[in-house]
Amino acid sequence: MNRLWPVWLITIVGLPASLIFSAVNGFISPVGFGLGLLFVAIYLVAGILLFRAGPLWPSAGPLYVVACLVWGAAISLGLVFLPALGWVEITDRLGWDAVQASFAGAYPEEIAKALGVLVMLYAFRRLNRPWHGFVTGGLVGLGFEVNENLLYGAVGAVLDANSDFDGAVQTWGVRLLAGPGLHIVLTALSGWGIGLALFQRDSLKGLWWVFVAFSLHFLWNIMWPTEVAMVAHYVVMSAIIYPLFMWIYVQAVRRRKSDNSYVLLM
Repeated sequence: MNRLWPVWLITIVGLPASLIFSAVNGFISPVGFGLGLLFVAIYLVAGILLFRAGPLWPSAGPLYVVACLVWGAAISLGLVFLPALGWVEITDRLGWDAVQASFAGAYPEEIAKALGVLVMLYAFRRLNRPWHGFVTGGLVGLGFEVNENLLYGAVGAVLDANSDFDGAVQTWGVRLLAGPGLHIVLTALSGWGIGLALFQRDSLKGLWWVFVAFSLHFLWNIMWPTEVAMVAHYVVMSAIIYPLFMWIYVQAVRRRKSDNSYVLLM
């Protein structure tokens, strides 16, 4: 049986869902939506080039790229919606305001994105090494991030007292400065772990990196009571997350240059 049929189904269903979701943002704020599309285009080009320009890129075809982006932008958001609402309700009742975004965001989001990585690695036969999991995670995270930012930009536009334009620019500016490419980075780390588990049969290391990605996202989303504390928190977390991503990237490149073997998932 062709292993690509689930990917075709995901793409056929998910792409219209992603477009509909994006169109809803246009009703929230046409100005914010239009400006957001410009930022999305820039984000997509930069995010894809981040991986495409290096030696880790798999020759899996354009469907692979589209399917990864669609999973992140549509399927993941759909899987996250109901669990997120449930966690908001639970944390509200428990008075856990500081970790509400951690449970409602990090917990379901990382699971949904990791599931997408697993599906893609099984679907495309040309994905057969751990670094392919790293790249796949980055693309799934990219899809999630652009659609999430598009929503935040549209909402931020209408919340600004001066103009939708100012609100959208400020919201996108905050998203780009505070955790740029966060979903890309974290899902790439998770994908690296999934790749190790599948293609090197190293389940322990694989689970470790998935746990690391989840934990970093959980910690990132903690809400501190003061602005100073929040800024300090983001600085410390950034000093951990981005160097870790670069370190794994370097390790993946080294493995790519020294390993010419092939692994086939049955």
